[in-house]
Amino acid sequence: MRFYHFLFSFLLFLSVSSGYATPFSVSEEDINRQLKKQQNIKGQFGLPGLFGLSYQVLNLSTKIGQTAEKRVEVSGLLDGLFELQGKRFPAKLNLTMDIIPYYSPEKGEVYLRDIRILNRSSTDGKYEQELQTIMPFLNNNLSVLLNNIPIYTLDHSKTRDMLIKKFAKGIKVEQGRLEVETK
Repeated sequence: MRFYHFLFSFLLFLSVSSGYATPFSVSEEDINRQLKKQQNIKGQFGLPGLFGLSYQVLNLSTKIGQTAEKRVEVSGLLDGLFELQGKRFPAKLNLTMDIIPYYSPEKGEVYLRDIRILNRSSTDGKYEQELQTIMPFLNNNLSVLLNNIPIYTLDHSKTRDMLIKKFAKGIKVEQGRLEVETK
């Protein structure tokens, strides 16, 4: 009898706790922790004789599901060397972008798609006019670059992550987490 009481209590605990926890989701904290490890996001673009930019994206962090559109807000620092009309100048930009996350079931990785730069500001306030000229090119180049770099990769040594990879078909944005769709 005591065994059945223990078993009933244990099963009740599992059913109640599983209602509050979503086993097939990735939290904002998990993604931000993995983004801190990504320190090799570099790119360059330009048109010889007109303009150029060689840059590195640093300190990326996310806010997931905080907008009505259910997009992911990503902010970070772009540290680069700009060349415009034969002049070179270093510049640092604080960027705020929003994106739609994409899950690759084959790779078990989350990527950024449909990037829009919402806000940008120069850390020192210099060269605002010059930077405005190349922002459409920067947005396009960042999109191409970030489309190919995963922001989160499932850990194949964890049972939970292996289950996610096996059953996940896509993801949806919820407040504070990316939830796996298993349909």
